[in-house]
Amino acid sequence: MEITFDISKDEVPIFLAEVDEHLQVLDNSLIRLEREEPDPDLVQTVFRSAHTIKGMSGMIGHRRMTELTHTLETVLDRVRNNTILVSPQLINLCLEAVDCLRVLRDEVVNLQASSVDVEEIVLSLKDFMEGEKEEPSRKVTQGANPKSEQEKAVQDFGATRSRALQIQAKIDPNSVASAARAFQVLMVLEDMGEIQSLEPSQEQIETATSVSDVSAWLRTDQSVEKVGKSLMQISEVTEIYINGVLVPPNQLEESRRPQNAIPEQSEESPKVENISSLTKASDPVANEQVRTKRSTDSVGRRISDLTLRMNVERMDSLMNLVGELITDRNHLQQLRGQITSEMSLNSEVEQLFETIMHLGRITDQLQEEVMSIRMLPIGSVFSKFPRLVHDMSRKVDKLVNVVIHGEETEMDRSLIDEINDPLIHLIRNSVDHGLESSEERLAAGKPERGTITLTARHEQGRIILTVEDDGRGIDREKLRKKAIQKGLISAEEAVAFTEEQSINLMFLAGLSTSENVTELSGRGVGLDIVKTNIQRINGSIQVETWPGRGTQFQISLPLTLAIVPSLLVKVQQATFAIPMVMISETVRLDHSEIKSIWQKPVILLRGSVLTLIHLSDIFNLQRQPEERQHLFAVVIQCGKERFGLIVDSLIGEEEVVVKPLGSFVGDIPGISSATILGNGQVALIVDVFNLFKPARA
Repeated sequence: MEITFDISKDEVPIFLAEVDEHLQVLDNSLIRLEREEPDPDLVQTVFRSAHTIKGMSGMIGHRRMTELTHTLETVLDRVRNNTILVSPQLINLCLEAVDCLRVLRDEVVNLQASSVDVEEIVLSLKDFMEGEKEEPSRKVTQGANPKSEQEKAVQDFGATRSRALQIQAKIDPNSVASAARAFQVLMVLEDMGEIQSLEPSQEQIETATSVSDVSAWLRTDQSVEKVGKSLMQISEVTEIYINGVLVPPNQLEESRRPQNAIPEQSEESPKVENISSLTKASDPVANEQVRTKRSTDSVGRRISDLTLRMNVERMDSLMNLVGELITDRNHLQQLRGQITSEMSLNSEVEQLFETIMHLGRITDQLQEEVMSIRMLPIGSVFSKFPRLVHDMSRKVDKLVNVVIHGEETEMDRSLIDEINDPLIHLIRNSVDHGLESSEERLAAGKPERGTITLTARHEQGRIILTVEDDGRGIDREKLRKKAIQKGLISAEEAVAFTEEQSINLMFLAGLSTSENVTELSGRGVGLDIVKTNIQRINGSIQVETWPGRGTQFQISLPLTLAIVPSLLVKVQQATFAIPMVMISETVRLDHSEIKSIWQKPVILLRGSVLTLIHLSDIFNLQRQPEERQHLFAVVIQCGKERFGLIVDSLIGEEEVVVKPLGSFVGDIPGISSATILGNGQVALIVDVFNLFKPARA
């Protein structure tokens, strides 16, 4: 069934981003509530997110979303007031409600009603509340007499430090979302203290199409200044009265001006020192001027208006333009070198060179700025995993904690998109295979709860991600037996395997040590996909395991995929680019140094045997004549393995802009992409990890 909402196409991305943010907060905070000691601030965070989603859904007329968040908010309000205690049953119900909200959120995109049964979840939450002990909770008193509430507040004022404030907020009649503004007023007042009376009621605001003004009696221990400033942050509120006195215009404008803006003052504009002046009598003529000015003002800017949401496609387009600029910069630098060697310098040429150098510096700065804009904290990925582990652990009946370190570490947005699935596979592997059951852990003298630790850090120009568990570790012998049973290796090969080679068997397609096929594992897919996806983005993965103590997967990634520092090499007339992150060193060789082991060329490099591979052999190019005295080898580090690529000559290091080969060319074994050099020639970027497959064939 097709449905419509009161929201424009331009506003949909903003709505979705805000809802997603609050849903993520709900996920993470609910998991923390289940595992940590009761924390009032954490409960308040959960309540605020549910409350905000309710307000946003009410603003666009999403009735089912509003109904569910209202019920969820009611449950959380009772938790906040200690009427309901946090329990696993409560957390699971709330998480089910969050899952339902995600489905309802998608209705705004698809404009089609989903099949999710909101009424069933609402009834489950209400049944849970009825099953708990009922206690009076702090709620908005609906339909109360304002005068009696005022008298009650004044009577109690002498015995407490709280005060009674009469609040009235008028909303712009031209506002297209007046009900949403009323919601914002309500939320601010609830933050400030206890609402004694409210007109219109909360239920009326939720169902209203428009609201012209909001009136309330508020008991609060906050200062008048703080209450006033908080209310003045709300856009499209044309008038605000506190205790019957209109807020002056310069107070309103000052509260909505960005913090770094300079207030405009004139001799005709009186300076108001603080909002406490609201308790004094005001000039009716001035009040009328305030109303006129407020009703004609555009929406005031808030601090959040200083940030900008940008379409990802625009950012990619900007990155492509910067890449073209880098190509031209490299070309200019090459021309400069040619001119220097071929002609004498004069003042005009020197000025040209200075301009080229300045353009190079500006290009470098522009590249750094664009790259920094593309960088996102890895926490945007890590934050999803506590909920994921919670759901997985329930399915396998295990108790698991998630510990996160380095979530502020930044990486390129394109890498974040690529690394999400491999991390999910590794975490699933740790939950299902790595960690023991609670009974096994207690018998082994371990804590009942297992722990999965996610870590991110920068190290030597790369990003290092680790997924570590404190489980049973990897049984190498079991891996070898399974590989033999599946026909992936022979018994003779298994005998000669080192411990490291035995561990790496887990990355073979079709291999699983699970005896039974479950929802999480047992089909032999997962880790092979992890390795393939990581290598596809010039990354590597290593495994460390300690029997009885746990396993660690370490992923090493480049900082970005768009612009790659590379070493340019020559083979015959072809130019290749090898990513610098994969290179440990370069070596000049004599033919006499090259030996042969098992019919493969090797050299002895600082006491270690280094296997050599001719790059010309891989791409079917003619080798240089044997009479050449010197060769060059580029030493490649692939995890714990090293190889030497023999090339004809080394051109030098250069930042290259990665260009996909396109569907017309297709996939080429050993080549990941291409780049355009400064002289206009095309260089192929070597796919280091898959380079050795054709060489060994």
